[in-house]
Amino acid sequence: MTTAAAATAAGTGAAPTPTTSATTPAPATATAGPPAVVPVATGLSLPAVTAPDGTPVARPATGALFDGPAEDPGDHFCSASVVESVTGDLVVTAAHCVADGDGTPARTGMSFAPGFDGTAPFGYWTVTAAAVPPGWLESGDPDSDVAFLTVSRPDAPPIQQVTGAYRLAFGASGTGDDDTPVTAVGYNDGDADATTVSGTAGTLDEDQWQLDRPGLDQGSSGGPWLTGPDDSEILAVTGGYQQGGDSPDVSYGADLGPAVQSAYRSAGGTD
Repeated sequence: MTTAAAATAAGTGAAPTPTTSATTPAPATATAGPPAVVPVATGLSLPAVTAPDGTPVARPATGALFDGPAEDPGDHFCSASVVESVTGDLVVTAAHCVADGDGTPARTGMSFAPGFDGTAPFGYWTVTAAAVPPGWLESGDPDSDVAFLTVSRPDAPPIQQVTGAYRLAFGASGTGDDDTPVTAVGYNDGDADATTVSGTAGTLDEDQWQLDRPGLDQGSSGGPWLTGPDDSEILAVTGGYQQGGDSPDVSYGADLGPAVQSAYRSAGGTD
């Protein structure tokens, strides 16, 4: 996990410097350039998905954030996941991956590679907008360390139709369940494949979840904590509370509370 831009909260990935059922169509004919994008069946959050070349992808809706644009992505620095939305083009990550928490606007122009495994099986999608809760944007509040990014790719359907999408478990810490099984996923810096850690998340307080498991290191910020049937829901994303991003032995994730839900709505998550 990395040092966050704000001094009070660091996380596992530093922000970049500037800037049911339907039949799956047959894969498009391979051409030079990025892989063709093939829509998948809608009506399911996480349908079975294969890459355009026919290769199965384990977690197509989770991927890596890269610090450059789709044409020249550079290195990955954070993690992110596609989430259900009305617009079909939203991914969730940690706010410190895209904003410094000092009142300056969130950055865009980086790229997202869903299902990244050392290659980008669905290509790179450009981040065109970011919705960040005011608590993080203005003062680096770690309880608001969540952001929603709008992504797009020329001549492609919305990303949700390509990879499937996770549901969001808003306000789960308020249920009083202090013993929630999760699967946390993230891309540690320099790794081609995602790291997956399973354990039990507990509520540190009403605004933060805690997972005492080693393995998530620098670069895993923004990765999902999956729960629910078939790991189809996101409980939290790896954030930077108490410098958690600097220790691979413990991770924290902000609860998806009212401020996060408001950012989701403003990004086009719901009508």
